[in-house]
Amino acid sequence: MMRTLTLPVALFISLFGTAQITVTDSLPESELAELLEGLNVSILNVSVNCAGASFGHFSGTSEMPIEEGLVLCTGYADHVAGPADGFASMMTGTPGDADLQATVGGMMTYDACVLEFDCIPLGDTLLFNFAFGSEEYPEFVGSAFNDVFAIYMSGPGLPGAVNVAALPDGTPVAINNVNADMNSEYFIDNLNPVGQYVAYDGLTNNLVAFAEVEPDQVYHFKIAIADVADGVFDSGVFLEAFSFRSTALTTSVDEASDPSMRLLMDGDRLTVVLPDAPVGKVLVVTSTAGQVMQQVPVNGDRTVVDLSGLGAGLYVLHVQGEAGIAPVRFVKN
Repeated sequence: MMRTLTLPVALFISLFGTAQITVTDSLPESELAELLEGLNVSILNVSVNCAGASFGHFSGTSEMPIEEGLVLCTGYADHVAGPADGFASMMTGTPGDADLQATVGGMMTYDACVLEFDCIPLGDTLLFNFAFGSEEYPEFVGSAFNDVFAIYMSGPGLPGAVNVAALPDGTPVAINNVNADMNSEYFIDNLNPVGQYVAYDGLTNNLVAFAEVEPDQVYHFKIAIADVADGVFDSGVFLEAFSFRSTALTTSVDEASDPSMRLLMDGDRLTVVLPDAPVGKVLVVTSTAGQVMQQVPVNGDRTVVDLSGLGAGLYVLHVQGEAGIAPVRFVKN
């Protein structure tokens, strides 16, 4: 099945002239590590296998939940900037990617853009923020045109290359997995209302990838995106600037938390210790995308939260209405 496009020149010119975000493409590899590297990590050995115009630095306030970072796309990076009632589609002519092709059951892939680098974490966890967007939304959800991307991570303690671009429950992020009907809490419909600054018709929330790692060891990343089944209708993956970071975990709880709130994990039982218990307040557990997963009234200086209903992943705990108590991240295994 082939999809044909007709795009008047005047529309194409106006499409990318009204954006509130700015995109600078064809960045030198030396700048990419500086753009991604955050707290307690080192990024090195960066290589890019993309059409030069298919990756770039973006910044600015828009419908995109990330305000600054690196975008890799199957078209031209500067075409990301524009109203959603326009159209972003460009065949770059690069080949597909074998790993992504295997991910989609051997279907042909096109216009691949691939970033690879090594990352050395100082702590025993590694996190970073990402989002995904596509022009394939909403018409081609559930079809063969399921443009694919993955963030493959490999290194000590991992069973080969693992795709860490996933929802908190481990579901891989893809057009057919995150949309208005499936995992909709992570989906932004950029046509309702019509977005004015990002051209893609659908986007995900800002998601957090998480992995337990061995400190001071080298982990390799391959971040790849490609069109599936044909080379039109662009898609992009957005990596938040400076968000690659490492922290330390003790008994699966972030030990870099505010000292006024401590967490003790025992299986599915999470005990929250609040020496100055805020009477009448509520403990709120949210996903990293901001979805409220659980609410438990504070019960004295020790409140037990039952996590048995939550899937494995990274979560955030905070005391509702208490700005003086910092939120704490924790991991449910």
